[in-house]
Amino acid sequence: MKTTFPSLLTVAGATALALSSCGRDDDGGEKVTIAGSDTMLQVGLAWQDAYKSVASNVALSVEGEGSSTGFKALIDKTAEIAHSSRQIKESEAEKIKAAHNGTEAVEHIVGFDGIAVFMHPDNPVKSISVPELKEIWAAGGTINNWNQVGGSDSEIQRMGRSNSSGTYGYFQKAILGKNAEGKGLEYKPGTGAANGSQGVVEFCSTTPSGIGYSGMSYKNDTVGWLSVSAEKGGEAIEPSIANVQNKTYPIARPLYIYTVGEPDPDSTVGKYLAWIKGEGGQEVVSAQGFVPLN
Repeated sequence: MKTTFPSLLTVAGATALALSSCGRDDDGGEKVTIAGSDTMLQVGLAWQDAYKSVASNVALSVEGEGSSTGFKALIDKTAEIAHSSRQIKESEAEKIKAAHNGTEAVEHIVGFDGIAVFMHPDNPVKSISVPELKEIWAAGGTINNWNQVGGSDSEIQRMGRSNSSGTYGYFQKAILGKNAEGKGLEYKPGTGAANGSQGVVEFCSTTPSGIGYSGMSYKNDTVGWLSVSAEKGGEAIEPSIANVQNKTYPIARPLYIYTVGEPDPDSTVGKYLAWIKGEGGQEVVSAQGFVPLN
């Protein structure tokens, strides 16, 4: 599946730049550098490992420090592929186009992810609504104590992501939303910023009054998570692959890969993308706790 922004991302006139920019590893094989989303780091590393049996001459280098870093790597020509858990910004797309002599970024959807709301496993609160999450996280929000949502009398301690994270931007847009003037709301002062998804999970697992958000694939036995309803009083839906697939879980998003230009199907990058979207790559998506394309 591939989509583009008509004004900025187009296949027309795109070149197979991703192939020409691939380097060589020490053994003379092709090297492809991949940067971007922390959310997609584990699936990226799993793709890297699985692809060795498909193309042993291709060396994949995968880093995950946040979606913004992937777009910067495309701009700086230090990577051929960017992983992102959000869509590209207009400013990023323009910079990529300028850096690559008019060749535009192309978007590829490679899976889907649910954003889980994590809390301490001993927290008695088991569900929450999107409007309540907004009041917890947005500047000026009125919910600051767990007893306001059916929990104990304890101040809510919020742990989010750094502003280079696509998850940070997605949660801000989907949950915080806009004010009456149509301006996007900021996070509430005092909100923590973990460098990665694992940092959010670790905070919630060790902080009895903590709350955090990140990709549901980072769930483990040390942390609990909340079922979420779209409206207050509505049916609360647990984050799961099935509930993201059937679109009942309200906080879900696509996972993206971006390239500079449309890769030639016979190029190293083109073959790798085709594998990711095919059966082998999508099995990895599912195994890593994400939702496959089909």
